Amino acid sequence: MTKQSILHALGIATALFSTCALHAQQAAAPAAGAAVAPSRPRIPASPEIHPDKTVTFRISAPKANEVTLSGSWEGATNLKMTKNDEGVWTTTLGPLPEQLFGYWYMVDGVKALDPGNSETQRDGSRFDSMLMIPGPASDLWEFKDVPHGTVQEVWYPSPTLKLASRRMTVYTPPDYSSTTTRYPVLYLLHGGGGDEDAWITMGRANIILDNLIAKGKTKPMIVVMPNGNATQTVSQGFGFGPTPARQSVQAPLPPPLQAAGGTPTGGAGGGGRGGAPGGRGGQPQPYAGSYPESLIKDVIPFVEKNYRVIPNKDNRAIAGLSMGGSQTLAATNNNPGVFGYIGVFSSGPRTADEAFEKQLEAVKAGGVKFYWTGAGTTDMAREGTVNLENMVKKVGFATSYTEIPGAHYWFLWRYFLGQFGPIMFQ
Repeated sequence: MTKQSILHALGIATALFSTCALHAQQAAAPAAGAAVAPSRPRIPASPEIHPDKTVTFRISAPKANEVTLSGSWEGATNLKMTKNDEGVWTTTLGPLPEQLFGYWYMVDGVKALDPGNSETQRDGSRFDSMLMIPGPASDLWEFKDVPHGTVQEVWYPSPTLKLASRRMTVYTPPDYSSTTTRYPVLYLLHGGGGDEDAWITMGRANIILDNLIAKGKTKPMIVVMPNGNATQTVSQGFGFGPTPARQSVQAPLPPPLQAAGGTPTGGAGGGGRGGAPGGRGGQPQPYAGSYPESLIKDVIPFVEKNYRVIPNKDNRAIAGLSMGGSQTLAATNNNPGVFGYIGVFSSGPRTADEAFEKQLEAVKAGGVKFYWTGAGTTDMAREGTVNLENMVKKVGFATSYTEIPGAHYWFLWRYFLGQFGPIMFQ
């Protein structure tokens, strides 16, 4: 190639490079009048836990006229927040007790999660931001560097409820996949408004079991957490498609002897006639074809066929909170000899009748090893739980009643699971 040809080629390359660079600059620069993507607003640090366990909450809402904070701790309802010159709303509260709380903001009347906090919790159709105040009192449900069990979402058939498939959550202990060991089983039931996800997201049952097992305080066990809403195939909020509204779901309670007599149990939260979740009222449904019957006829056989369990009474336990406590009563009172350990959290009959007492006598004759009950000091279900404990004592069960400060909320039930865990299967 001649010198003149080389110079000519270099000239073409330079021109092409300049043209490409110009086009790149033009592409990078927005056209006149074109929309420009807004810059992402600064998210203030929140929540900030101080050494004295006071907590500062912040949210940026410069155009808002009013922002309030609400939470699940006592007195945390519509707490006023103050806006600074940068449009950040702030409040400092506490000190707060060592516990796991939910909280949320109301921004000009609209509920908002905390943008500065990626930790959330789901309770049925309600989502809240999550706040953990660490310390000895919350040690049992804090995530730790210990061997962890496995949580599975399992589908099973339910002929009793006339549903081809329903979903439940199953916890298997840390060594389940590496051994051929057979394990005892706890059937753990949620309350009104919850579903098969509640004992994991709100109750932290898997973390509690991991920590109890790691400390040698309880035997490794399988924990089965079904959906207690009889007409639902799956929990709401996971994109599986529409499911029945919570308000349309009837909890199938109480047992038929009480239903025949019209006796209110108040067990669905302790605040109304037995039958509707969360104490919302409604007529009780018969045991036949109910969720508690499905638990016995559908859930237990499926678990004992598909998991390495010890399939006898002394290695089966059942426990439930609020509505799930009433379902525990329905399942055990109608099936003496099936469960060796029974736990009822924040639930029980408002009135003690002879028919209910006869059922308890049959349950005791079936060989229950321990009957555990508990409620909070300001729990709306305290009266019913105390009534149940008095009847259980009268019948002659090995039993204990635990009462701790608190209202009808997960503070109680996490603690109760931690107390019931070491008693089971001993």
